[in-house]
Amino acid sequence: MKKTLLLLSTIVTSIGFAQSPINDFFSIPMSSYAIVESTPALDQSASGAGLTWNFTNLTAVGTNTDTYAAPDAGQLSLFPGTTEVLTITTLGSLEVNNILAKEEMSGAFSFTGVTAAGIELNYNLNNALLGTFPLAYTDTTSDPVAGSFSSDAASGDFTGTITTSVDAYGTLIMNDVGEGAYSGNVTRLKVVQDLTLTVVIFNGSVTQTSYYYYDNSNGNLVFRSNTAEIVFAFAGINETITLMESFLTNPLTTPSNNWVEKEFQVIPNPVNDVLNISYNAPNTIQSIRVSDLNGRLILSAAGSSKTMDVSSLQSGLYIVAVQTEGGLMMKKFLKK
Repeated sequence: MKKTLLLLSTIVTSIGFAQSPINDFFSIPMSSYAIVESTPALDQSASGAGLTWNFTNLTAVGTNTDTYAAPDAGQLSLFPGTTEVLTITTLGSLEVNNILAKEEMSGAFSFTGVTAAGIELNYNLNNALLGTFPLAYTDTTSDPVAGSFSSDAASGDFTGTITTSVDAYGTLIMNDVGEGAYSGNVTRLKVVQDLTLTVVIFNGSVTQTSYYYYDNSNGNLVFRSNTAEIVFAFAGINETITLMESFLTNPLTTPSNNWVEKEFQVIPNPVNDVLNISYNAPNTIQSIRVSDLNGRLILSAAGSSKTMDVSSLQSGLYIVAVQTEGGLMMKKFLKK
C-alpha cells in the first residue's frame, strides 16, 4: 500500500537575481537524475523573489532516467487525449513509472494518468490542468480533478483540486551527487494536489506537494521533489513520504552545457512538410537535428539553412535541436 501511494506523489525581479519563464513542464528526453536524500531535511517552504536554496547535504541512493514516447493504442483508449508518455526507469530495478499527459498546441498542459506495476491513477473524469505554458513568476492555476484509481490493495474513485504556481526564483546550490556540483539561477514551479480517495464507503486523503526547479539559462529541470501526506484512517495509515531527484546529465546537451539563451521559434507549428526556424541572433546555425521523444535521431542536416523537409515524418510530437556557434536550442513541434 505504501509503494502504491508513493507513486501518487510522482504525479503530482530582485537585484542580483533573474527569473525566466518556464517553457516546458517535462525534463529533456534521456535526462538522468540521482535519487537523493538530505540530512538535515530540506526546507522548501519559503517563496518569493531572489531566494537562495542551499541543497548541499545531498546523498545519492539511486538513479532514474526519463524517456518519452507517443501513447500506444491501449493507453489512448484508457487515457483519452494523451499526447505523450513520460517513462521514469530506476537503474538496476524493474520499477518503471509512467506519467501520461496532454499537451495542446495552445500550450495548455494536463496530466491524464499515472501507471506502474499494481497501480493506475486515471484522471478520466477531469484531467489535471497545470496551466498554459510558458509560465512566468506569479502565474497561478487551480483546477478541479476527478477520476478513478486501482491498485493491488484497493480501488475506487477520487476527486480534488490541483493548484500550480510559479512561486519563487533565485539561486540554487547543490553538492556533487555524481556529475559535479551545481550552482545557477532557477525559477521554481510548485504543484499541490489535494485528493479525496473513496473506497466503497471509506474515504482517505492524499496531499501531494511538488517543487520543480528550472535552470534559467537553458530550461533544464535540475531538481524535483514530491512529498505525499497520506491519511487512511480506516486502514490505520497516517504517514508522509518524500522522493527527491537531482539532475545528473543529458546526452542531447552540449558537453559544456553552454546553451543559447536567445529564444527562437518553429514556424509553422504544427507543420505539414517544411519546418522553418525563426532565429535572429548573430550566431550562425551549424546543424539541425530532429529526434523523437525518446531522443532517437530521425533527421539531421548540416549547414546554415533555416529550413528542413519533414514531410517523411509520421504524425506526432518531435524535438528539433538547432546547434549554433553559441550553443544548442531545442523545441518541440507537432507533425500533422
